[in-house]
Amino acid sequence: MKNFFKRLRSTVFKKTNFKAFFFFLFFSVLIWVLVQFSKNYRQVISINVEYIDIPKDKIVKKKNDAFEVRMNDNGFNIAWFSFLKPTVKVVLDDLPIQGNDLIYNIEKDKLELQQQLDIDIDELTFLQDTLAIPFVQKKVKKIPIKSRIEVNFAPGYSSNEELVIKPDSIQVSGASTEIDSLKYIYTEKLKLTNVKNDLNGKVSLDTLDQKNITFYRNQVSYSLKVEKFTEGRAEVPIEVINAPPNINLSIFPRQAVVIYVVSLENYKQLNKNGFRVICDYSEVSGNQTFLIPELVEKPKEVTSSRLNINKVQFVIKK
Repeated sequence: MKNFFKRLRSTVFKKTNFKAFFFFLFFSVLIWVLVQFSKNYRQVISINVEYIDIPKDKIVKKKNDAFEVRMNDNGFNIAWFSFLKPTVKVVLDDLPIQGNDLIYNIEKDKLELQQQLDIDIDELTFLQDTLAIPFVQKKVKKIPIKSRIEVNFAPGYSSNEELVIKPDSIQVSGASTEIDSLKYIYTEKLKLTNVKNDLNGKVSLDTLDQKNITFYRNQVSYSLKVEKFTEGRAEVPIEVINAPPNINLSIFPRQAVVIYVVSLENYKQLNKNGFRVICDYSEVSGNQTFLIPELVEKPKEVTSSRLNINKVQFVIKK
């Protein structure tokens, strides 16, 4: 009996072509799968939703969602959508509000959804008409912007104006606990050197430490008119104030030289009578024999100025 089975096994397995057998088996299964998947089916599948463009004045904690559709298509497409789980993007900006929910109308935007899914709309049936997206209203307020732009001019250049930031304030939104303590926002640090020409540019706001606050813009513009400047000199009479009326006071020198910086554009028409230098006699103490000159007035076009002296000698004539 044992020898019989050995002979049977050796003769049967030698005559059987296993490669051909498995090829035809695989081919048959493949044909069956193709036939089955070529048929039309109706299947309910889930479509993932990603919310984008969330309104800046609202907090939407639910960043993702899903809705179901009934799909009438061949097995290949249904399998594709079932396994890959496609995602559509839904814009939340300007959606209507109902209570504490933003309402997205699926039926109204089904053409847009069809384009995102790249499928014929006739093959889809949406099983719900709308999506309700809960939100929390943020507090909104306007805060001023403070510049941290440092301007270093090239020799002979300066400006009569202040650096202009536009806009000078922005709207921010967030929870009351965050917003109430925020009084202003700085620009990022920016150092401009050897400046000779008018400045125009953009600078980002420093929002690194304000992660829970929404800024309605992240950049602002800056500008500054830059001019060629020159140095001038003007002799100005020294005026003594608060001197007692019953004394005869003589000072030396009687004039001070004001050294000033002004733009070339304003140099020729500068009114040098706009300078005023005084010495206050009431500040004299003890046996002091000098007065301190002070430049108290200057034309608005002058950016910087100084006196050539820091003491004025005086004597009282009897």
